[in-house]
Amino acid sequence: MKISWTIADLIDFHYFSRMDEGLRHESGEAALAKRDRMIYLAKIEPQLGKADTAPPRTLVRKWLTVRRLQYRRQQGAEGAPLPGTVWQELSVLCQGLLFGLGLFAGLGGAGSLLLYAGTTPLNVSVYFGLFVLLQMAILILQGLVFGYRLLRRLPLETSVFYLFLGRMLLRGLDGIRRRLQPALTGRQRLDLAAIAGGVRQRKELAALLIWPAFALVQMGGIGFNLGVLGATLAKVSFADIAFAWQSSLQLSAELVAGLVRWIALPWSWWLPQAVPTLVQVQGSQMVLKEGIAHLETANLVAWWPFLCCAVVAYGLLPRCLLLMLALVRQRRALAQLHFATLDIRPLVQRMTAPRLDTNGLGDEVWADAARTPAPAAESRQTATGAPVPATAIRATEGDRWLLLIPDELDGEELRAALAGQLRPEFGAAFDYVRHGVPGLADAEILAPLALAATPPAGALVLHEAWQPPLKETETLVHGLRRLVGEQASITILLIGRPTAQAVLTPVDPEQLRVWSQKMRALGDPQLSVRPLVSP
Repeated sequence: MKISWTIADLIDFHYFSRMDEGLRHESGEAALAKRDRMIYLAKIEPQLGKADTAPPRTLVRKWLTVRRLQYRRQQGAEGAPLPGTVWQELSVLCQGLLFGLGLFAGLGGAGSLLLYAGTTPLNVSVYFGLFVLLQMAILILQGLVFGYRLLRRLPLETSVFYLFLGRMLLRGLDGIRRRLQPALTGRQRLDLAAIAGGVRQRKELAALLIWPAFALVQMGGIGFNLGVLGATLAKVSFADIAFAWQSSLQLSAELVAGLVRWIALPWSWWLPQAVPTLVQVQGSQMVLKEGIAHLETANLVAWWPFLCCAVVAYGLLPRCLLLMLALVRQRRALAQLHFATLDIRPLVQRMTAPRLDTNGLGDEVWADAARTPAPAAESRQTATGAPVPATAIRATEGDRWLLLIPDELDGEELRAALAGQLRPEFGAAFDYVRHGVPGLADAEILAPLALAATPPAGALVLHEAWQPPLKETETLVHGLRRLVGEQASITILLIGRPTAQAVLTPVDPEQLRVWSQKMRALGDPQLSVRPLVSP
């Protein structure tokens, strides 16, 4: 069964991810691993089976459903709504607001134009130009822009309008951050930098918002056309309205009748009475010095069906089709969304990693999981009692990974410990590279690697968490990104201070938080930070 995502789902997912960061800092990674593993065992595995048979996006979508239920149960009826719920309500409100504004604009525009004192007929050319030709010109211009982008295969991110909005948003965030920095603590400044980086980090999510905005514009256009039709039909039904045409260009009635027939092609085959004939066109031509005394009523009222059909064919129907296009493209963009991002890899790992926990389960979700029989693999442990890590990044045979080690830590003992720790997840093919060599820039270290026949599958950077991330770290990450490509993952593996008993030690949660926030501010969607050793 295919499970589709919505923008509200993505908003709620990132909201819960931010909440989990706070829980990780307060209670540690073990609390998150326990909760998510129990959610998987109790609610997801009975429905979907083993994790190997279900795509990650389906696992995460099921996880999100359970987390929403937990949140609502905890908050109660008076609790704050989830951001996704607020998004849905605001979307409906904005759609209704834009539709209402368009409707009133159409009613007001057509109603004011159709004011008729009975002495001078309404000019068909003015009505047609304002309510049909103007809309057609806007739609044609929009179609030309879309066609040009399609032929040039230009992504949405290269749009001038999109770039303008994106840069204004980032400048606004940076300006707010600079203004608030004097009054903020170091932790708050780091949070603001992470938020600004998160906007750049999730460009594909920001692009998804273009289609709801496009749909809102179409809702306004639909309302406008319905308002024009409503005002026209109301005036025709409850008042005596006369339509005529005139021009200083000395156009012949035959030419005008030919243009009318061409314009009426979309509906003339099934509604011929909505197409003025040559006689009616001749009988409704108005000459200013002659007045309207010689014009017949039958010819003067022959135009309103034509005008209404023109509004429907060239105004209302294109807007409806564009609205359907926006909904289809939005659904397709969500279906094609790349889910190999920072947030779901740790989550999928926590859900699918077998673990043995003898502590009591306090929540009713944990109680449900306790009644669910666990598979035999649940007893697997490492020699230290830590859970066996799941394969967050599926390494294929023949892949080679760059493993960057600080120069001051490099040694045979460390390399052996790293190989034993990382082999279950990444395989055994590592290219060891030292970074932070005194007197040698990291760019010079990476330069020879760019000459390899095939780029590495990804990069792993070992770093001591007690050393804060510096400008050199950002430069190293940017250099690695150019080396491995845009889609390959870069993982920063943090360790604590080595001891006499162990080379690889756990990381302090506060140091992990600082590193995570600082790296998130870089705006790289395939960059992740995680501790190498669980506490």
